[in-house]
Amino acid sequence: MAGFTNSFLIRAAMKIMFSRKIAFVFASLSAGSGIFCHARAAAPDRFQEVNDLRPREEVLHDAKAIDDILAKGYAKHEVKSLPVVDDATFVRRAYLQLGGRIPTYEETLAYLENNDPGKRAALIDRILDSPAYLSHAFNWWADLLRIRTPGRNGQAQVGGGISYALWVKDAINRNMPFDDMARALITAEGYPWNNGAVGYYMRDSGMPLDNMSNTAQVFLGTQMVCAQCHNHPFDKWTQMEYYQMAAYTYGVQTRMGGEKNKEIQAAFFSKFKGSDAEKRKKAYKSKEGQLLRRAASEIMRPLRYGASHSSRKLQLPHDYQYDDADPKAVVTPDPIFVDGIKPAEKEGKVEVYAKWMTAPENPRFTKVIANRLWKHVFGVGVIEPVDDLKDETQPSNPELMAHLEKLMVALDYDMKQFLRVLYNVEAFAREASAEEIVPGNPYHFPGPVLSRMSAEQLWDSFVTLSIPYVDEREPDLRRHEYKVEQLSAYEEKVYELDGKDMLTVAKKGARMAKDTNGQMAQVQKQLRVAQEKDDREAAARLRKEYSQLRNKQRSSYASLVMGEDYDGRALYGRAPGGQGNATKGDDRWKNFSKNLMRASYVQSPAPPGHFLREFGQSDREVIENASREPSVPQALTLLNGSIYSSVLLQKESPLVQGLIRGQSPEEKVRILFLSILNRKPTSEEMETCLAEIREAKEKTPAPANKIPKDASPEKRRKLEKYYAERAKKYPLAMIKAYQGLAWALLNTRQFSFVQ
Repeated sequence: MAGFTNSFLIRAAMKIMFSRKIAFVFASLSAGSGIFCHARAAAPDRFQEVNDLRPREEVLHDAKAIDDILAKGYAKHEVKSLPVVDDATFVRRAYLQLGGRIPTYEETLAYLENNDPGKRAALIDRILDSPAYLSHAFNWWADLLRIRTPGRNGQAQVGGGISYALWVKDAINRNMPFDDMARALITAEGYPWNNGAVGYYMRDSGMPLDNMSNTAQVFLGTQMVCAQCHNHPFDKWTQMEYYQMAAYTYGVQTRMGGEKNKEIQAAFFSKFKGSDAEKRKKAYKSKEGQLLRRAASEIMRPLRYGASHSSRKLQLPHDYQYDDADPKAVVTPDPIFVDGIKPAEKEGKVEVYAKWMTAPENPRFTKVIANRLWKHVFGVGVIEPVDDLKDETQPSNPELMAHLEKLMVALDYDMKQFLRVLYNVEAFAREASAEEIVPGNPYHFPGPVLSRMSAEQLWDSFVTLSIPYVDEREPDLRRHEYKVEQLSAYEEKVYELDGKDMLTVAKKGARMAKDTNGQMAQVQKQLRVAQEKDDREAAARLRKEYSQLRNKQRSSYASLVMGEDYDGRALYGRAPGGQGNATKGDDRWKNFSKNLMRASYVQSPAPPGHFLREFGQSDREVIENASREPSVPQALTLLNGSIYSSVLLQKESPLVQGLIRGQSPEEKVRILFLSILNRKPTSEEMETCLAEIREAKEKTPAPANKIPKDASPEKRRKLEKYYAERAKKYPLAMIKAYQGLAWALLNTRQFSFVQ
């Protein structure tokens, strides 16, 4: 950074320490060592502030009950609770833990200058009611549910991943109770544009057994996956029990449109009524039959992906080796614990399964979500690990775990109100513990566990310093909305057609496809020749030509259903140009990179190489796969990464604007500390920073007006104008010195850790 040497950055950062037990020191620049270790939600149907729904006095009463239980644990295990943190530490921790980002300069200052004795509880309520909470909560759910917005297995074609993410955001925004949310996901059916919750099954498309394993792990904290192939070697679950559980949802299919295809087939064979089986078989295999089937398949292609409940039955594998059943025997659904729930009249297997899963009597459903949310707040669960419960599993504090379960039920699984109680527990306001968490050793919660920010917290904190109105910037979803509108309209039209009508459309489509198929075959032949000759230019041109023919063919099928001039490209891929294109959007972010928005609005997961992935964001392949482990690329990104250009070099960024508004060197230094570390500098830190600023100022003297006495009037005017422009730029030149200091602060562990 201009105006500062590496030696200053090391020296300055080394002096920026905690006044606590733990000193977070700057990683050596010269050594290059490691520094540490999408969508817009729909408008809520209802929204009330948390304090309107439940008075703060009741919340504080519940928090006090937990304080008393923890105090018993401290006395029993001779644990000393840690000191309560100061306001600066608390406001930073609260914004990071509840809102997923550091507070802005204005938010920090407003809190520190507030003398209300109840301001901590009020701050918790304010963040829980803010868009920041929605953003942070979504990241947690996205990791747990493995949400992928690009989608796989046809999800991308129908926008299933985005619809799923939007559904989850809407559930958070409406504060859907956890048991209702779980039931909605487990019983989901339909198309993603009508019910985004079907993304829960589309995420594991074609893998119903794996979906059951994931459901048990997410909602019951039970890992049954090893019992898929044999009796569980480390738990009590048998392969039969695994299949009995899987039988509940085995009938959920993620390929749709089967009934319509049967209607077309029935209409096709109706003209052979009375014919023998051989003639019908010959007609089915004829060229005409093949073309009709292909045409019918193309017509139904946009409606292929979703979730439907069928009567499909699950059989044991062919190599089943146990004495309780024969291989390939049909499996009857049965829960793994709690007496089987009797289904109501006309109640399907999936509904019975969801009712059993989410019942308060289920010994693990309530326990698991209460324990997961406790870990979300304090860094360690009362039970660890949170998703591998066994009969012999013991909580570190049995009384606390039992109390949390009762509280969750009493609050009707209201996760926001449950979190509200936990964040008001005194232990949350205590110093972070640097005690190493050893698996198998109980942690008694003298304070929350010290941890590095998650990838999302780091990214969102940088974005907070980079753009104004950080919680309000969202991606432009008009392409997706246009696609959803087109798919919904297409679905309605197709399902209005009976079997005979569909057969008529398919016949027209088959005739239209003949010419296009011939052209496509010719292009493919030319493409093979180009590839053999390694003619890359020709190959690229031919691939494009083939793609255009394919799109034309698909649009022709859609136009037979929707009308002659219909452009069907949105049914198969991105919306065409001019139909819901993304725009630059709100002028408040006119001069900012379109990629600068909170992690919850970035593609999930972010593309490889993105800051989020470098810092451990989950790849969404397995449940809770995020990491906070250090790496060399992380250190290099923080030292030299492009993220700094948006924070430090963008004149319109909140951080630089704050520096420009500062009237004195002292005020500018305070602005930096309050913006980045969310506290005021100590007297020693202020002295160190001002000394370096003075040194930088000496190296960047103010421009002198050197106008020769004998200069002509015209030359004098030009020089005066030149020096006036230089004088205007001088304050910005000096800002670079403060930017160097900001860069040093951003590279401290104090910035990157949740204290």
